[in-house]
Amino acid sequence: MDEITDMREMAAAARCDRGPSSPYLEKLERYGFAVLEPDGPELMPLEDIMAPLGDPASYRFGTQLIQEQRADSDNSQFRTGAIPMHVDAHLNANGVSYIGWECLEAPYEGGETLIASSEAFFEAAPGGLVETLRDIKIEYWSRVSGFYVERPEGNPVVAPVQVDPVTGGDALCVGVDHPEDPSRNFGAAVVGYTKERSRELFAQLAHVLSRPDVMYTHKWRAGQVLMMDNRRVLHGRAEYPADSPRKLRRISVS
Repeated sequence: MDEITDMREMAAAARCDRGPSSPYLEKLERYGFAVLEPDGPELMPLEDIMAPLGDPASYRFGTQLIQEQRADSDNSQFRTGAIPMHVDAHLNANGVSYIGWECLEAPYEGGETLIASSEAFFEAAPGGLVETLRDIKIEYWSRVSGFYVERPEGNPVVAPVQVDPVTGGDALCVGVDHPEDPSRNFGAAVVGYTKERSRELFAQLAHVLSRPDVMYTHKWRAGQVLMMDNRRVLHGRAEYPADSPRKLRRISVS
């Protein structure tokens, strides 16, 4: 079977049903994510879908999270603004291997989940950018106190190029800083770079990650499940109107 590195082709091939015989685990391993459609009379619960992948990660809120708009929250998960592309585990103390979302209520506009493939990124990125990424480390910070478990050892400092655990190739392990959002509760900076140089690098990253051959824009409908391998793809969110309900149930696996 030919290797697919264009995200537009991956997004089409990664779809399957949500029934008991769904091939979602094969799709997940091959593409780094899978979209389970709510077709057929019998739908697997999200807990059963995630069970073969390991034990649920435990946070301060338990092992399941309802992601929806909450008044006066300082957490970007409960606000309506865009969330830049990132991998989980930089901003809290839990290692996350897999994430599964079930759509309980889909917004009428916006709120798409964004998925970018590491394979597609390294296929599309300029050689100079890739070489720069191999030579740097990035520090991450978060202000979501009381929600995630704080890191007693301090802010994590992470190399942005890691090893893909399935292919053995390169995997992009990064969170893109978003300095134009003054109310953001997380951020990142390249170690040893000036603020301006760091922002320039993140802008280059965001540009490549937004290409249609690198990023899949998932428009939700109720009953869908979106799964991703946090070690092999990045994710983010498009903004959505305050009057557009968006409700997802999430389980993460360590």
